[in-house]
Amino acid sequence: MVLVSWNVPMTVAENIRKIRESKELSLDEVASRAKISKTYLWELERDTAGEKKPSADVLLRVATALSTTLAELLSLETVTVQDRKVQLPPALKEFQDRMKAQKAPLSEDDLRDLAVMKFRGGQPRTADDWQQLYLLLKNSVGRPKS
Repeated sequence: MVLVSWNVPMTVAENIRKIRESKELSLDEVASRAKISKTYLWELERDTAGEKKPSADVLLRVATALSTTLAELLSLETVTVQDRKVQLPPALKEFQDRMKAQKAPLSEDDLRDLAVMKFRGGQPRTADDWQQLYLLLKNSVGRPKS
């Protein structure tokens, strides 16, 4: 079964406020997590005219603080596909086995995310390359170990 959903366009300001409020987070909490001032976050939330031009870094930090994506904050069209079976490349399977042996198994979500990831049409070719990619991604988004 494939489920497809499309985002309805909203301003960045509306999206930040809507997501923050739906998660029952205060301005202080989000600002602290995003490492920006509460005043700046308040200004971003009220900028329905789109006059503020926050940097990509600030938007990424706000998205991370809200546990969402840049695509959702920016109202970019996205497609969600559920219940998709993905074949594991042999090198990824080897990396999965290595992580199990080290008593740090990959979560199903991490494994699925890695398996569908492509860069310029290709994927890592060795277990070491998969490990480097995994560590880079894990460290860049600050997710806890699986």
